[in-house]
Amino acid sequence: MKKTISLYFLYYLRFFARLQIKKIKLLNPKLVIVGITGSAGKTSTLLAMEATLKPELRVKTNYGGNSESGIPLNILDFKNPNFSFFSWLKIAILAPIKLLINWKVYDIYLVEMGIDSSQSPKNMSYLLSIIKPDVGVFLNVNPVHLQSFSSLDQIAEEKAKLVNSAKVAIINTTDPLVKKYTRHKKTISIKPLHLDIPHYFLPSIYQISLGAAISVAKYLKIDQNTAQTNLINNFRLPPSRSSIFKGQNNSTIIDSSYNSSPLATAEMLKFLSTFPSPKVAILGDMRELGKATQISHTNLYKTALKTADTIISVGPETSRYFGNKSKKFLYWWQAADHLKDNLPLDATILIKGSQNTIFLEEIVKFLLKYPSDSKKICRQSSYWIKLKSNFRNSKELSIT
Repeated sequence: MKKTISLYFLYYLRFFARLQIKKIKLLNPKLVIVGITGSAGKTSTLLAMEATLKPELRVKTNYGGNSESGIPLNILDFKNPNFSFFSWLKIAILAPIKLLINWKVYDIYLVEMGIDSSQSPKNMSYLLSIIKPDVGVFLNVNPVHLQSFSSLDQIAEEKAKLVNSAKVAIINTTDPLVKKYTRHKKTISIKPLHLDIPHYFLPSIYQISLGAAISVAKYLKIDQNTAQTNLINNFRLPPSRSSIFKGQNNSTIIDSSYNSSPLATAEMLKFLSTFPSPKVAILGDMRELGKATQISHTNLYKTALKTADTIISVGPETSRYFGNKSKKFLYWWQAADHLKDNLPLDATILIKGSQNTIFLEEIVKFLLKYPSDSKKICRQSSYWIKLKSNFRNSKELSIT
């Protein structure tokens, strides 16, 4: 019953979101919608495009809402709900009112489009029933959400529906699955781009995101020098995505604790290898990998052995599949306790793990030289602090 009600509510949101898009197109017939998909780097690409285009054009993004509910809520200009019954009831009442009062006009709508399954409403076909981008951007394919798909090929085929239905496809041709399943006749290849962005140490995986931003700017006939200058001056990442902090014992922290996937974590480890020793990799479980869980964590451990001097893991999957040269913990506070007396002097520390129960940002917070920097890391709102506190209390109570 609950599932049926949720589905009808999604259809309700979709109805008003479609009307809102039609209204915006009437107000500005030149509106260009850019859809972005891939297993990793979608948000970074969206933010790079926003930085590149915003000084020249009126830009709207769906940052923070890339799902079957997040996209229509963003189109209607709702903030992310707090997931309570009354929050959703308020949205249901206000949706038609939003349609009447929201007359904002923009030139570009950048839409991150994330899928969790091959089945509606969590697949690309459903997202395309809400909004049909003029430009499709396809970044990469890796085993994220593989538990809901039969194979990597099925993930690629589902994601490719975005670019194959758009007027033009901008794709990462270095990814074989992206190339295999893109069947659009009008295709632009992303050229990886290296730029020095102030305040960030960006590994090579970001070169695709930066290159995609320049490709979209070129398609929109923005001068390349102008586009690159805008990108350098305006690009900002959300908290805990390659952020750099001063840590205890004169350490440097590379905070990438927001989330984790095989491709992104391997790239961050390669990036760690470019720093002088001692190099410490604190790695959490990678979630939603399905039948690829074992091989992905085994391969991650092998990469960590080549790139880090010390490996610390957090979570049941890394505990199960990492080898005996890593120090293993189930929970973040156990790893933090270990680091009290075992943090090398002058270390470079990479911290990366998935969301939900792993919460490696708490290790970042523990290691900060300046506690005031904690406001710059992810999941520090009262909601998240309470959730993490309750989780820790429940686990410590079960242990005792």
